[in-house]
Amino acid sequence: MFDLDYIQQLIANGIEENPELEYKSAAALQRDDKKVMEITKDVSSLANSNGGILIYGIAEDQTNKHLPGKIDTVDRKVITKEWLEQILNAKIRPRIHGLKINVITIARDQVVYILEIPKGETAHQADDKKYYRRHNFTVEPLFDHEIRDIMGRQKNTDIVIDFDIAKQSNLRKGADGKPALDDKEPYFYWMNIYAENVSKIYAKYINVVFKLPKRCVRGNVYDKRYNSTEEMKADNTVRDLVEPNAERYFVGPIAKPKQYGPVRHEPLLPGMRVMLKSIPINEYSTDVGNKVSWTIYADNAEPKSGEIEFCNMKHF
Repeated sequence: MFDLDYIQQLIANGIEENPELEYKSAAALQRDDKKVMEITKDVSSLANSNGGILIYGIAEDQTNKHLPGKIDTVDRKVITKEWLEQILNAKIRPRIHGLKINVITIARDQVVYILEIPKGETAHQADDKKYYRRHNFTVEPLFDHEIRDIMGRQKNTDIVIDFDIAKQSNLRKGADGKPALDDKEPYFYWMNIYAENVSKIYAKYINVVFKLPKRCVRGNVYDKRYNSTEEMKADNTVRDLVEPNAERYFVGPIAKPKQYGPVRHEPLLPGMRVMLKSIPINEYSTDVGNKVSWTIYADNAEPKSGEIEFCNMKHF
């Protein structure tokens, strides 16, 4: 992923700095105490925010601030990868796990260092014993409540919602007796809703409230004027099948329906992804402009909201 072509594309396309991308010239990497402190501020601020990419070896454009100007290589004999790793591991507390330093060779002993900085699992302190965050193009000190919120990342679950659309053939018996696609409705479409636990603690309770246009739900009549929304819910509750090996079971000559146990919550373990709900939808739901919005509630975590168009969902 990270090579000379990547760097050249950043410059050629004028990719501007943002909260998750920062350019630094070679002069930013020096062995004196002041520069070392600045290095720890820049790196820890990204970890305390959402993580990101920090590139040492691209100078800012002199005319257009925050745009990449030219490659400004670092002398690896003076600033080695090992020295940079040692500084970051020794001067930032606690250590940022998962941080990677990529070395891109431009010429003999002339390199660019690309740091991949993950979102921290807790608040990370710079060498001056202060906490910082990346805000737009600047590095700012954190307020007390912000530090507490970041330190709480390990205490709260983090659930992300994902969608896809599945296409299923609607087969009927044809004139020749063989299966054939139905003339009026050859395919069925389903919107599947998934939840993934991207945190390191399990989630016991998950509840998603989502809204979509009523006309998109299969069975509803299509009408362009029919713009009202339908609210639905999905959660991580399950009911265990008492007789899992049979559709129906018999007590003497009488057939009984499948029997289920009481409703219970199925915890979502770290890294686990499950389908919460599958909704039948109309084919035209994938037209541009049809959106699904949602809010997810999980244990004691803050509610998270988002939206996506049907046309941007994965299709299978």
